[in-house]
Amino acid sequence: MTRFFTLLLTLLLLGPLSAQRGLLMADAGAKTERLVPAQAYPTYDHYLQIMKGLAKKYPDRCALETWGTLPSGRKILTLRLTSRVTLPNARPRVLCSAAMHGDETAGYWLLLQMAEEVLRENPGNVLGDVELFINPLANPDGAFAAGNHTLDGSRRGNANGVDLNRNYPDPDDGNHPDGNDYQPETIIFMRAAREKGFDLAINLHGGAEVFNYPWDTYRNRHADNAWWLRVSRDFARRAQTASGRDTYFQDRHSGVTNGHDWYPIAGSRQDYMNYYHRCREATLEVSNAKRFPAQQLPELWRYVAPALLGYVNEARYGLHGTVTDYHTGQPVVAKISIPGHDRENSDVFTEAKLGDFHRYLAAGAYQVEISAQGYESQWIPVMIYDGRRTDLNIQLERSYAAGLDARRKR
Repeated sequence: MTRFFTLLLTLLLLGPLSAQRGLLMADAGAKTERLVPAQAYPTYDHYLQIMKGLAKKYPDRCALETWGTLPSGRKILTLRLTSRVTLPNARPRVLCSAAMHGDETAGYWLLLQMAEEVLRENPGNVLGDVELFINPLANPDGAFAAGNHTLDGSRRGNANGVDLNRNYPDPDDGNHPDGNDYQPETIIFMRAAREKGFDLAINLHGGAEVFNYPWDTYRNRHADNAWWLRVSRDFARRAQTASGRDTYFQDRHSGVTNGHDWYPIAGSRQDYMNYYHRCREATLEVSNAKRFPAQQLPELWRYVAPALLGYVNEARYGLHGTVTDYHTGQPVVAKISIPGHDRENSDVFTEAKLGDFHRYLAAGAYQVEISAQGYESQWIPVMIYDGRRTDLNIQLERSYAAGLDARRKR
């Protein structure tokens, strides 16, 4: 499995999708020391041990973060994976989350498996370019509703019976579209979104086999719908090819759907992340079976690994850069927008501490505006190519009015 995973990312970077099929066998010579059980779901206590164990085993590229503790005492835990994990870095931040619905179990194991594989091999040096956050268990109270020892009594909602994927602020239906207070899990994830500033995200569910892209609440399409279509189709083709089956990942339009086209919902985390935090988050329905059989998990991993890693790899592409003050070199909080293209918060902002930005766009030519309060705006023509990175490092000059105001204050 070790060399399979490394070669897999090489093909994602350099080779055609069809070439991946021959690599879907575990390597007999791979290392055998594993923390994630091969054909079993960890109990809650075992889950805690695995998460702590991975951070301890790979301290140079993994840190365990506790995002919050629920009233039950169970924790929302996330692994942060990146090279030189203790140092600040200007890399795109990618969130992978699962089990928001506690009875949709496959994603729980899949993300644990993904974390261990990426930490063992760092395929294609992905951790040198990306800061990856892996949260395998977003609703531990729902998953372990029958007790910490079993998933047999897992249920969709949290301890209060609330569907967490209807509990977020909605750009079309307001702050509390489901009529409930924000749940502890929702508050924890909203705080993480605010503090971390994710650029790309995917939320694993079960009950279908389809890649669902925004919007869920709006009939109209996202400003970057062309990018979403390309990314979703790539995901579906990779999953279909890896499975070697004619029946896997074929729901809706050959494994791809717009959320509102499938069925409109309000209060989804996907729309919350895209609209309120300008993140690009998709919803992945990974298996028709909600409570997925544990003995089939390694097979499902082989099906979905190329597509899941391919999606994470998208964080490396598109438009990236930094915005700094021309005279001081300090980071500037700036808006990166494409007038005439952007709508409904599809523009992005630089990260305050480091001044970096990461914007995902379909291939083509764009006129990008970089603007910040107190600075002269700049317009830059850029070309975006699929599977390639375009860098744009900007130094902004203080505006005359801003300089005059500063002199008056003296």
